[in-house]
Amino acid sequence: MNIPPPYDDDPNILAAQTPFSVSEVESLLGLFKKISSSIIDDGLIDMEEFQLALFRNKNKKNLFADRIFDLFDYKRNGVIEFGEFVRALGIFHPKTLLADKIAFTYRLYDLRGTGYVEREELKEMVLALLDESDLVLSDNIVEIIVAKLHQYT
Repeated sequence: MNIPPPYDDDPNILAAQTPFSVSEVESLLGLFKKISSSIIDDGLIDMEEFQLALFRNKNKKNLFADRIFDLFDYKRNGVIEFGEFVRALGIFHPKTLLADKIAFTYRLYDLRGTGYVEREELKEMVLALLDESDLVLSDNIVEIIVAKLHQYT
């Protein structure tokens, strides 16, 4: 999962490279087309379209969404192509190995890409998730949460 497969958008090839069936890939194509044409009909999902699909508000800044987008954008070119979309969504498929799901989650929290989830990265994500949920906790409670979570990284 760390090295993306060759970029091919053929549903048969994508089905062979992911846990999805050909019919599921074809269904994902419909969803992809809807999202990728929501602002600019260019066959690509940019950050604004991604956030609009998640939140119905393209102006809402969200660290969690930014991280998911970064992990979906294998080519690191600022847009998500159909093949990237299908391959990235494969991580959420029930047939995907738990070890792959854990590795994905680890990369999600490794904000600086160091291979380690540092305490400050964890705190940044906790604060972002609390903010997104409109939860306000004291600094002391946040520190306790971060300390407890960090002992497992």
